[in-house]
Amino acid sequence: MLWQLMERLNDNPTAMFLLPLAIIGIGGAIPLALESRRRSSIDGALPEMMELISAELGAGLGLEQAFADVAKSRNDVAGSLLDQALVRAQATSFTAALAKFALESRSALVQRVVNLLDAALEQQAPLQEVTYRMSIEYEKLNSLMRLKEEKVFGQAFTMIVLMGLMLPCITGFIVGIFAPPSTGYPLASTLEALYLFSAAATGVTVAISGRMLGRTGQYLWSAPAWMLMSTLLFQGVYIMAGNMF
Repeated sequence: MLWQLMERLNDNPTAMFLLPLAIIGIGGAIPLALESRRRSSIDGALPEMMELISAELGAGLGLEQAFADVAKSRNDVAGSLLDQALVRAQATSFTAALAKFALESRSALVQRVVNLLDAALEQQAPLQEVTYRMSIEYEKLNSLMRLKEEKVFGQAFTMIVLMGLMLPCITGFIVGIFAPPSTGYPLASTLEALYLFSAAATGVTVAISGRMLGRTGQYLWSAPAWMLMSTLLFQGVYIMAGNMF
């Protein structure tokens, strides 16, 4: 079975070229996907953390103690990073610890929160009210971002399914019906061009989908795997259709 599969791959030079690239690309896409999930987890925890900090401030605690209590009460990534930053604050300053927390989180929302807190501290603004308003605003922002991502993800996934899966299947089926391998037509150059077309169309679609979602790097790394799947689908459907009719 494996030997037959390798023989089929020898008839598809595009797949042979894409196979090592797909393996490398998957290895590069996985860390980016994990990092994206990590940032999403931190961003999602931010409104609740701000609300808890506001409640701690309302109970009469200072800002540093409020952050410390919230960090110890959470078992997620955001709580762990904040706790580590506050431990470092013992050797530096609380402001420097918050800056370090924002830097290590690699989250634009966290960096914005830290900047707003620094400005509030400099202007001696009421921190309880500031943190409470921040919790409300960032909860709304996260909700809007989730709705947008769900909508855009549906559109992007539909594009990938149409161009990367359905188009190769339809094209391979049509070619397999009218020019099956059993006819002996010299279709090597034509099939190679169709393999390249399927791979190129899929690669462009994946890149556009990544740009729509704001994850261009992650999707570019995964593009060779989608391109390989597209060419293999075309080849498989072409052979099956040719043997059926």
